[in-house]
Amino acid sequence: MKIYKNVISMFMICTIATTIVFGQTIIQNNIAAQQQTEALPFYEKGIFYIEGKAVVTKSSTIYNINPYNPATIEGLGESGQIRLLDEYATVDIPLSQPLYKLSDGYADKIIFKNGVWGIERNVGVKIFDGSEDWQKVKEGKFYNKNTTIFECTATEKVLARNGLCTHFDVHLLNSQMNNIYDGISFSENRQKIYMRTMNVKNMSTVETLAAYLKAQYDAGTPVKFLYALEESKFEKFDDEMQSKLNAINWQKVGFVDASVKINTILSTQLNQNLFTVKQTGNDVMNAFLSAVTDIKIYGEADQSNFYVMNIATSRDTLGLSIQNDNGHRFYGEVRYDEIDFLSNKPTEIRLQPKEKAPATSSAEVKINLSKWKAPSEGVHGFDRNTTGINDNCIQQKELILTEYTPVVEGVDIVQYAENALINSAMDNIVLLEQNGENKSTKEGISLLKQNSSMTLTLEKEQNVKASTDIIKVKKEAGAGKEKTVLFLGDSLINENIYTNCVKELFEKDDMNIHLIGTRGTEENKHEGRGGWSAYDYCNEQTKYGFTNPFLNNGKFDFGYYMKSNDYAGVDYVVISLGVNDLNIVGHNSHSEIIGYFNTIFDSIHQYNADIKIILNTPTMLFSTESTDGAKNTRLEFTKTLKQEYENKEYDGVYLSAISMSINPSMNFKWIEETDKSKPMKVSDTTHPNLHGYENMAKTTYAFIKYLVELEN
Repeated sequence: MKIYKNVISMFMICTIATTIVFGQTIIQNNIAAQQQTEALPFYEKGIFYIEGKAVVTKSSTIYNINPYNPATIEGLGESGQIRLLDEYATVDIPLSQPLYKLSDGYADKIIFKNGVWGIERNVGVKIFDGSEDWQKVKEGKFYNKNTTIFECTATEKVLARNGLCTHFDVHLLNSQMNNIYDGISFSENRQKIYMRTMNVKNMSTVETLAAYLKAQYDAGTPVKFLYALEESKFEKFDDEMQSKLNAINWQKVGFVDASVKINTILSTQLNQNLFTVKQTGNDVMNAFLSAVTDIKIYGEADQSNFYVMNIATSRDTLGLSIQNDNGHRFYGEVRYDEIDFLSNKPTEIRLQPKEKAPATSSAEVKINLSKWKAPSEGVHGFDRNTTGINDNCIQQKELILTEYTPVVEGVDIVQYAENALINSAMDNIVLLEQNGENKSTKEGISLLKQNSSMTLTLEKEQNVKASTDIIKVKKEAGAGKEKTVLFLGDSLINENIYTNCVKELFEKDDMNIHLIGTRGTEENKHEGRGGWSAYDYCNEQTKYGFTNPFLNNGKFDFGYYMKSNDYAGVDYVVISLGVNDLNIVGHNSHSEIIGYFNTIFDSIHQYNADIKIILNTPTMLFSTESTDGAKNTRLEFTKTLKQEYENKEYDGVYLSAISMSINPSMNFKWIEETDKSKPMKVSDTTHPNLHGYENMAKTTYAFIKYLVELEN
């Protein structure tokens, strides 16, 4: 009991850092920390620990990590110890190696565990010296002419396949398979470490690779590989150190290393927006569910009493089941060699219907894997009382259409109804004709063949429906006029194809457009930047090798842009943004994205209130089970855009349903496998092929013609 009290007393303190500190500063810090800690109920004070770190410093920040541009990885306690000080004692905690951290789930810790002090190792370290059992990888699927790939035995087991390395980028299996640069990874069976080197670096034989590794080791800059251990290792301190740690007066303790801090593990609390319970009664399930960021159940008529049934694990996969009291079950899994335990970006687990669940239903669980350590064994035996899911996680089917869509006489637009359906993937969507009959939409819908409005509904659930007005625009609209147009956005514009297709349509028209921008070609100018978001245009000076011509003193300034480039004016600004915004961790709430949109729109209208802004809805992806979740995310954002900007024409903002014109199956880039017995596959599920861009262009062409017609 005495030891236990000492432990609780020891950790009633927050971080004390910078240099050796004593006296009044420590007392003030400890008073605040003690007051904060004592405010907690006794059972929530939890346990405390000192955690490792991993500070990566590249030789050059411009280039990725490679043998010519190595990095250093600094852990906590590089000197071989961590020094603690108070008024009466100095305690040097010995370390066999520094404490490292890859993520919250994979971090080394000094911790009081099962009644003793020690180091819990969750990060493995491999230092190469050239003596490893290297040989070339024999599997042909890893071959390419630019590189040579080698393998050696991995000495420890892993589940998560992520890590850090001083001389190589760390890859997952598929990216290593297609990698044409330097890289390191684990093999598919986890028993080998793969190291790929570029042939131009003269390391294409086992002998030259071993010589390179030995030379780096001898020079004191060895190739170091940090990886996630499958099972923790506990290094118990000796009896003398146990006594010293228990005897310290932690109310007046200081640290020499500014990186040292004491972390607190409080009782795990589940997100009450997602779950009906605060705890499950199982540590593994608690840790997993506390890292879950979102749950959605789609197309399920039995809309209550769902719960997480179990976590299933194997050497290669992580599986998850949810079901309800009526036995409607969903199951999904992800492969460890395809997911990232170091990234804060939530990983999506898609769950498909199993026993009793409707065939058109599905579920999606998003989890921040950086907060979690993969268990070596699964857990099961849960019910609604232990892992209950809130009913608000059940999503309703809906069709999302903009209020109207223009189409030019003689230039038909074909729309694909599947792109409008949210929270379901397999329902048949039909066109509700004026005579009350249903017409299939599988081949697309010709807008020129529609009357003034178009209504879509589900074949078996006609309470789910939506309508849009079809506006027929005269072919001669804008004849003899030229309008100046600026395209602003992400990779859809950056690829030059979409804007060129729009320009080609006007070259066949009696109306002309003049494109402006600092990117593209002389005849096809624009402001497209691959991977950019509205956040980037409002905050970043440079990103992915692109500079931001709109940023002036840290703010988006359209007038500054126009003046800097000597542009006389612009009539229309076509904006394609939002998809990348949805993927920015920490900046992807709809309210924040809309805020950046409004910053851009307001700046444009401050320059000239008469400029008309055409805002494209987010494009949908190639239709497959793996993209259903992203499709729902984009359609949710489309709903927000409708709420924010529909009927805002008087503010000069127009919502264009460009997403409806892309065939979700055929308007993407299909490639043929080398093995002719295998089916063709889509190489890029995000960016359309030429036909897809041509269909997008028809929508934008019609919208510009419509706006010109309104002016007349």
